[in-house]
Amino acid sequence: MRTWFEPLRRNQRSQKWAQRAEHERRRQCSEALSLLQPYLDGNLEPDEAEAFELHLDACRACGLELQVYRDIKGTLADRRSAPDRAAVSRLRQFVAGLHHRY
Repeated sequence: MRTWFEPLRRNQRSQKWAQRAEHERRRQCSEALSLLQPYLDGNLEPDEAEAFELHLDACRACGLELQVYRDIKGTLADRRSAPDRAAVSRLRQFVAGLHHRY
């Protein structure tokens, strides 16, 4: 026998599932963000790099973060003199802020 609150129960289960999925996505993104620099430097094991790339294929936000890191690294590599200390400090603060978002 179906009761009037059966759809409500289904909706609550759906919400809990969505919350768990969002929590898992954030955990995966946080882990991926911690691997961005080692990935760009070529310091990941092949299986780690493959797992990282699979995450990037599925996560637009992390892919955009990777592009920002690539752009920054490319810009810094193009500089012929030592980077400005204030700019490096701002960059470090920016990167630290990225880790706090996730």
